[in-house]
Amino acid sequence: MCVTLPRATIDQVAMTLGQHTLRSYDKQLQHLMQLIFDMGGEVRKMVLAAKDSFRSRDESRVADAKAADKHINELDHQVEEEATIVLALQNPLAIDLRFVTSVLKITGMLERAGDLAKNTVKRSVKMGTFAPEPVIAKLERMADIIVDMLDDALAAFDSKDTERAIAVWKRDEEIDDLYHEIFSVMQQEMSASPDNVAVCTHVVFAAKNLERLADYTTNIAKTVYYVTSGKHADKALLKGPPEGAQ
Repeated sequence: MCVTLPRATIDQVAMTLGQHTLRSYDKQLQHLMQLIFDMGGEVRKMVLAAKDSFRSRDESRVADAKAADKHINELDHQVEEEATIVLALQNPLAIDLRFVTSVLKITGMLERAGDLAKNTVKRSVKMGTFAPEPVIAKLERMADIIVDMLDDALAAFDSKDTERAIAVWKRDEEIDDLYHEIFSVMQQEMSASPDNVAVCTHVVFAAKNLERLADYTTNIAKTVYYVTSGKHADKALLKGPPEGAQ
């Protein structure tokens, strides 16, 4: 026996299924965002651990950093799998497509940032008893700025705030200046005290790791700008007020 449903009933069923699919899709996108925050939180903790290790030189920090880095890698793989499913099954368009593809880029940046933070902890332990206060203070300042940049970049991603993303980009210059100051001081130290060449090298590499970490954070901010505006970030944005400002 064949039963023909009224047209209104068919439309209602279709609408219900559509709403269910939309809710499921939104949950998938929200979970991708949460995974980004989880990865960012792990990187944040690792940068702060590196900052602490500049003075403590605690060997146990290395094991902690390796464990955190492993967790970041696991989250990276999870994001890749879930984003691939969204792309394959949901066929996102416009800003949703930019969001999903940018999530993949951002997780890659966070994964590499985690590697750099881990290596910075390892470098700090190898500094031994070498602790020139001005240099340690600059390294700590670099770490603090990077944490602020990372917090702001992820907040900008969550709120789709292009101005905040641009502000993160502008802070990269502070990191570059601090790196060059440390590099200059270490060059002078190595010339004056050849016995300190090895330990000074560890200091320089630690500072370089932080400088590159800031670069990845800046690239996250640029990606946020692209997701939100649909335009690629241009250096002209650094020279004046953000787009749309009066």
